[in-house]
Amino acid sequence: MGYDIEWHEKAIEDLMGIDKGMAVRIMERAKSYLPQDPISLGKPLKGMFKGLYRYRFGDYRIIYAVDRVKKAVRILRVGHRKEVYE
Repeated sequence: MGYDIEWHEKAIEDLMGIDKGMAVRIMERAKSYLPQDPISLGKPLKGMFKGLYRYRFGDYRIIYAVDRVKKAVRILRVGHRKEVYE
């Protein structure tokens, strides 16, 4: 059984600011890949983002948290690699 995907309202706002075609591709990738195994597919972040993961999709990054008890992936931010960590 895979993980459920939950979108934080800030991630939805981020997607609305991205080109529509790219936003759709990012959402489809998040829905199809991340539920399989979010821990091994993503890279753990360090510093003030410790405990979160990132998934790379071209020049864009999906920042998310994994709840192993609930079997859920909460997508927190989506954005270009130069801006998403701000």
